[in-house]
Amino acid sequence: MSASTPCDRQKILLIDDDELIAGSLRRYLSTQGCDVDVALEPSAAEGLMGERCYDVVLVDPYLTGGVLHDEDVLLTTIRALQPDASLIILTGYASPALALIAGRERATALLTKPQSVLFLSQFVAGASQSTAVAGRTLS
Repeated sequence: MSASTPCDRQKILLIDDDELIAGSLRRYLSTQGCDVDVALEPSAAEGLMGERCYDVVLVDPYLTGGVLHDEDVLLTTIRALQPDASLIILTGYASPALALIAGRERATALLTKPQSVLFLSQFVAGASQSTAVAGRTLS
């Protein structure tokens, strides 16, 4: 891996029940030198976060079988288990309430679906390398 690879050795956790999005991002970020884990459900995410420290956690808080009535729970759990990780929220259901929770949990960004894999991978790769994006909400 060259020194200029933007994602060299970053540990990233993707939490999304959309296998197409998670798989595409994982493949692309892996080719950029990232160490990427994918969790398709909340219990798998909690298990991984209990075992490893991540530089970036990218999450859709509305997972099937997960947070459908209380988006607060998953985001609070992520922040508790990964206090130093950059937290990026990616959802098709952004709302003012979710934006408030994102701010409280010190999310790096709240992004809306759909986003291109290239944009997401560049954003994720840069999230733990720069504190300049902290606190920004993008749509």
